[in-house]
Amino acid sequence: MRESRSAHADGVSEHVLDELVQNLAEKIDILLDRLTDRALAAPTAGTTAWRSQWLDRDSATGHQQQAHRQSIRDALARRAALTLHSATPSLAPSVSADRPSSPRARPRRTARRIETDQLSIF
Repeated sequence: MRESRSAHADGVSEHVLDELVQNLAEKIDILLDRLTDRALAAPTAGTTAWRSQWLDRDSATGHQQQAHRQSIRDALARRAALTLHSATPSLAPSVSADRPSSPRARPRRTARRIETDQLSIF
């Protein structure tokens, strides 16, 4: 039973912890992107300069810029003691050595459940 494996998380099921960890990984990923943009002084989304970069993303220059951006993002993650697996960051083994590893990989959640009783703001 998976419940007994995380006795240090009293009263919280593995399922709940897995969902929360996935949520945390998504937030870290977003924050890493924002901090990378700040480090590179990237133009604000929606501006003319941003649109120009966006339209140029498939060119040779765009590929070079993306490679440079990825190297900056990786450097930020390393300095923060994060390791990047596919596109989702996770805590480095030295930081999370007390946490047992999961035997299965969870797919990244892409869509949120829409509540039909909820009024839309937008």
